[in-house]
Amino acid sequence: MKNTFKTIALTSVLALNASISFADGLVTVYTAVPQNFIDALVPIFEEKTGTSVEIIKAGSGELLNRLTAESSNPLADVLWSVDGTVIDFNPTLFEAYEAAGTDMLADGMKQSEMWSPFTAVIMAFIVNEGELDGKPVPDSWQALADPMYDDMISSARAEASGSAYIQLATVLQAFDSEEAGWDVYEGMLGNFVLSDSSGAVPRFVNDGELAVGVTLEDAALRYVEGGGPVQIVYPAEGTAIAPDAMALVAGAPNADNARAFLDFMLSAEAQTVVAEQGRRPVRSDVASNPRLLPLNEVNSVGYDSQWAADNRKRLVEAWQDMVLDVQ
Repeated sequence: MKNTFKTIALTSVLALNASISFADGLVTVYTAVPQNFIDALVPIFEEKTGTSVEIIKAGSGELLNRLTAESSNPLADVLWSVDGTVIDFNPTLFEAYEAAGTDMLADGMKQSEMWSPFTAVIMAFIVNEGELDGKPVPDSWQALADPMYDDMISSARAEASGSAYIQLATVLQAFDSEEAGWDVYEGMLGNFVLSDSSGAVPRFVNDGELAVGVTLEDAALRYVEGGGPVQIVYPAEGTAIAPDAMALVAGAPNADNARAFLDFMLSAEAQTVVAEQGRRPVRSDVASNPRLLPLNEVNSVGYDSQWAADNRKRLVEAWQDMVLDVQ
């Protein structure tokens, strides 16, 4: 079968030949994964197999809306690389599947029966010190709430971005009570310049449009490795160290190929590519990118993904109300 590789914006469609089981056919994957992971992993998957994979790329909120609208006649087979609460909070849209390789997962990476982890994501700050106008480099969630950083911090919207929701849930878990976390977050929100795109957050900082961004560690690392004027900072109170999720869509029209796709993404081969791309692998037998801070030196907030899933609707509604008051 002839290989094809094409990307289109928004509903970016990537045609490729793939299936770890060497089956012919099609698998349709909805994903919020950064493009570099698609570019790095898909050709390997394509070369090894013979199933075409159609990738629809958008934000996790838009993908969830599509899956909901299509639930009576599913078009997608896999949801790849989203916040796990998206799946746990919408269980009727998915079918539980444990990908091959689950027995090799690192501690804490298996968090749900509904989905398999793809990578371990860590929330961090990306800082362009040259744009701080002499202000200190913020090194904590509390520091981000200081009014001196007004309109200097880039963040995505919590109702549109899975990573921004993780950010919100992390702050609410980082302090002695949820109320104390909201007090800090309200100060942060007052300093935020909000974006609908999580990918835009580190780019704005690297380009000098804003001084600080709250983003995923690997997104910041790409700009550090690219020679940008930025650094990665981990919040002193602790941060989220949590897996993102990939899941089988309920009623998937190509369920066997979907399972093969999930199996491949959890394989040692694919997880080695994950590490090369700067994100933490979820397998215990694959090492992280050596340019990242060793995981045992990153202060963990002990992120409770089940609490985040159970409270997602309430927290997002509270966030939306707070935006109206603060922004």
